[in-house]
Amino acid sequence: MTTVLIHPTARATSTDATLVRDVRAGDDRAFTVLVQRHEQALMAYARQILGGAHHDAEECVQDGFVRALSFLRTRADREIVLKPWLYTIVRNACLDRLRTPHRTVALEGLESVLTDGTADPLEVVGRREQLRIVVGGLQDLPARQRSALVMHELEGRPHDELAATLGVSVGASKALVCRARQGMAHLRPVA
Repeated sequence: MTTVLIHPTARATSTDATLVRDVRAGDDRAFTVLVQRHEQALMAYARQILGGAHHDAEECVQDGFVRALSFLRTRADREIVLKPWLYTIVRNACLDRLRTPHRTVALEGLESVLTDGTADPLEVVGRREQLRIVVGGLQDLPARQRSALVMHELEGRPHDELAATLGVSVGASKALVCRARQGMAHLRPVA
Protein backbone atom coordinates (compact mmCIF):
# COMPACT_ATOMS: atom_id res chain seq x y z
CA MET A 1 0.00 0.00 0.00
CA THR A 2 1.30 3.46 -0.88
CA THR A 3 1.30 6.14 1.80
CA VAL A 4 0.80 9.70 0.64
CA LEU A 5 2.53 12.30 2.77
CA ILE A 6 0.88 15.69 2.94
CA HIS A 7 2.85 18.78 3.87
CA PRO A 8 1.63 20.10 7.28
CA THR A 9 0.75 23.55 5.90
CA ALA A 10 -1.40 22.03 3.15
CA ARG A 11 -4.01 21.03 5.75
CA ALA A 12 -4.49 24.62 6.87
CA THR A 13 -6.35 25.35 3.64
CA SER A 14 -8.44 22.17 3.73
CA THR A 15 -12.16 22.50 4.33
CA ASP A 16 -13.71 21.26 7.55
CA ALA A 17 -15.50 18.54 5.58
CA THR A 18 -12.20 17.29 4.15
CA LEU A 19 -10.60 17.30 7.58
CA VAL A 20 -13.58 15.43 9.08
CA ARG A 21 -13.25 12.80 6.35
CA ASP A 22 -9.53 12.46 7.13
CA VAL A 23 -10.19 12.19 10.89
CA ARG A 24 -12.69 9.42 10.24
CA ALA A 25 -10.01 7.68 8.18
CA GLY A 26 -7.72 7.73 11.24
CA ASP A 27 -5.59 10.83 10.55
CA ASP A 28 -4.75 12.46 13.89
CA ARG A 29 -3.05 15.42 12.20
CA ALA A 30 -6.34 16.39 10.57
CA PHE A 31 -7.98 16.52 14.00
CA THR A 32 -5.12 18.70 15.28
CA VAL A 33 -5.87 21.17 12.48
CA LEU A 34 -9.57 21.19 13.41
CA VAL A 35 -8.70 21.89 17.04
CA GLN A 36 -6.34 24.71 16.08
CA ARG A 37 -8.95 26.17 13.74
CA HIS A 38 -11.89 26.21 16.18
CA GLU A 39 -10.42 26.22 19.70
CA GLN A 40 -10.21 29.97 20.32
CA ALA A 41 -13.77 30.70 19.17
CA LEU A 42 -15.11 27.78 21.21
CA MET A 43 -13.19 29.03 24.27
CA ALA A 44 -14.79 32.46 23.93
CA TYR A 45 -18.22 30.85 23.55
CA ALA A 46 -17.71 28.63 26.61
CA ARG A 47 -16.48 31.58 28.72
CA GLN A 48 -19.60 33.49 27.74
CA ILE A 49 -21.87 30.64 28.87
CA LEU A 50 -19.91 30.09 32.09
CA GLY A 51 -19.75 33.74 33.06
CA GLY A 52 -16.09 34.24 32.22
CA ALA A 53 -14.71 31.24 34.11
CA HIS A 54 -11.58 30.57 32.03
CA HIS A 55 -10.51 27.23 33.56
CA ASP A 56 -14.03 25.82 33.41
CA ALA A 57 -14.32 26.97 29.80
CA GLU A 58 -11.01 25.36 28.92
CA GLU A 59 -12.12 22.05 30.43
CA CYS A 60 -15.46 22.18 28.62
CA VAL A 61 -13.79 22.83 25.27
CA GLN A 62 -11.29 20.02 25.83
CA ASP A 63 -14.13 17.71 26.84
CA GLY A 64 -16.01 18.79 23.73
CA PHE A 65 -13.09 17.92 21.48
CA VAL A 66 -12.68 14.52 23.16
CA ARG A 67 -16.39 13.81 22.61
CA ALA A 68 -16.14 15.00 19.01
CA LEU A 69 -13.12 12.81 18.22
CA SER A 70 -14.79 9.78 19.76
CA PHE A 71 -17.96 10.38 17.77
CA LEU A 72 -16.11 10.98 14.50
CA ARG A 73 -14.15 7.77 14.91
CA THR A 74 -17.06 5.55 15.95
CA ARG A 75 -19.94 7.01 13.93
CA ALA A 76 -18.56 7.51 10.44
CA ASP A 77 -22.04 6.85 9.04
CA ARG A 78 -23.51 10.07 10.54
CA GLU A 79 -23.36 13.26 8.50
CA ILE A 80 -22.47 16.41 10.43
CA VAL A 81 -21.94 20.10 9.79
CA LEU A 82 -18.82 20.55 11.89
CA LYS A 83 -18.93 24.10 13.22
CA PRO A 84 -22.50 24.17 14.64
CA TRP A 85 -22.03 20.60 15.83
CA LEU A 86 -18.89 21.56 17.81
CA TYR A 87 -20.71 24.55 19.34
CA THR A 88 -23.55 22.24 20.41
CA ILE A 89 -21.13 19.80 22.04
CA VAL A 90 -19.34 22.61 23.91
CA ARG A 91 -22.64 24.18 24.98
CA ASN A 92 -23.78 20.85 26.40
CA ALA A 93 -20.45 20.41 28.22
CA CYS A 94 -20.86 23.91 29.71
CA LEU A 95 -24.42 23.16 30.82
CA ASP A 96 -23.20 19.94 32.42
CA ARG A 97 -20.53 21.99 34.21
CA LEU A 98 -23.14 24.47 35.47
CA ARG A 99 -25.20 21.60 36.87
CA THR A 100 -22.34 20.12 38.90
CA PRO A 101 -22.53 20.65 42.68
CA HIS A 102 -19.15 22.40 42.98
CA ARG A 103 -20.57 25.57 41.42
CA THR A 104 -21.26 28.60 43.61
CA VAL A 105 -24.98 28.36 42.92
CA ALA A 106 -26.61 24.97 43.38
CA LEU A 107 -29.29 24.82 40.71
CA GLU A 108 -30.88 21.68 42.19
CA GLY A 109 -32.73 23.67 44.84
CA LEU A 110 -34.23 26.00 42.27
CA GLU A 111 -36.31 23.54 40.21
CA SER A 112 -39.58 25.17 41.22
CA VAL A 113 -38.35 28.50 39.94
CA LEU A 114 -36.62 27.15 36.85
CA THR A 115 -39.18 24.66 35.55
CA ASP A 116 -41.02 25.61 32.44
CA GLY A 117 -44.79 25.72 32.88
CA THR A 118 -45.42 27.15 29.42
CA ALA A 119 -44.92 25.96 25.91
CA ASP A 120 -43.81 29.39 24.67
CA PRO A 121 -40.20 29.04 23.47
CA LEU A 122 -39.63 32.80 23.69
CA GLU A 123 -40.43 32.77 27.43
CA VAL A 124 -38.19 29.75 27.95
CA VAL A 125 -35.29 31.49 26.21
CA GLY A 126 -35.95 34.65 28.22
CA ARG A 127 -35.90 32.76 31.52
CA ARG A 128 -32.73 30.91 30.60
CA GLU A 129 -31.04 34.16 29.63
CA GLN A 130 -32.13 35.77 32.91
CA LEU A 131 -30.75 32.79 34.87
CA ARG A 132 -27.46 33.04 32.98
CA ILE A 133 -27.27 36.73 33.83
CA VAL A 134 -28.04 36.11 37.52
CA VAL A 135 -25.45 33.32 37.81
CA GLY A 136 -22.91 35.57 36.08
CA GLY A 137 -23.84 38.41 38.44
CA LEU A 138 -23.33 36.17 41.46
CA GLN A 139 -19.88 35.26 40.21
CA ASP A 140 -19.01 38.96 39.90
CA LEU A 141 -19.77 39.65 43.58
CA PRO A 142 -16.96 39.62 46.13
CA ALA A 143 -16.64 36.14 47.68
CA ARG A 144 -17.97 37.07 51.15
CA GLN A 145 -21.01 38.90 49.72
CA ARG A 146 -21.73 36.01 47.34
CA SER A 147 -21.48 33.47 50.18
CA ALA A 148 -23.71 35.54 52.45
CA LEU A 149 -26.35 36.05 49.76
CA VAL A 150 -26.42 32.41 48.69
CA MET A 151 -26.59 31.12 52.27
CA HIS A 152 -29.31 33.59 53.27
CA GLU A 153 -31.49 33.70 50.13
CA LEU A 154 -31.08 30.25 48.61
CA GLU A 155 -30.34 28.13 51.67
CA GLY A 156 -32.63 30.10 54.02
CA ARG A 157 -30.07 30.46 56.80
CA PRO A 158 -30.84 33.06 59.49
CA HIS A 159 -28.41 35.90 60.14
CA ASP A 160 -27.14 34.49 63.45
CA GLU A 161 -26.10 31.23 61.74
CA LEU A 162 -24.73 33.20 58.79
CA ALA A 163 -22.66 35.37 61.15
CA ALA A 164 -21.22 32.33 62.91
CA THR A 165 -20.34 30.62 59.62
CA LEU A 166 -18.66 33.72 58.19
CA GLY A 167 -17.02 34.75 61.46
CA VAL A 168 -18.69 38.18 61.59
CA SER A 169 -21.31 39.90 63.74
CA VAL A 170 -25.02 39.61 62.97
CA GLY A 171 -25.00 43.25 61.83
CA ALA A 172 -22.09 42.55 59.49
CA SER A 173 -23.89 39.53 58.00
CA LYS A 174 -26.94 41.73 57.34
CA ALA A 175 -24.67 44.32 55.73
CA LEU A 176 -23.04 41.68 53.50
CA VAL A 177 -26.44 40.45 52.30
CA CYS A 178 -27.62 44.03 51.74
CA ARG A 179 -24.50 44.95 49.72
CA ALA A 180 -24.84 41.75 47.67
CA ARG A 181 -28.47 42.57 46.88
CA GLN A 182 -27.43 46.07 45.84
CA GLY A 183 -24.71 44.60 43.65
CA MET A 184 -27.29 42.36 41.95
CA ALA A 185 -30.06 45.00 41.67
CA HIS A 186 -29.11 45.99 38.13
CA LEU A 187 -29.79 42.40 36.99
CA ARG A 188 -33.51 42.46 37.78
CA PRO A 189 -35.65 42.30 34.64
CA VAL A 190 -37.47 45.48 33.73
CA ALA A 191 -41.23 44.95 33.75
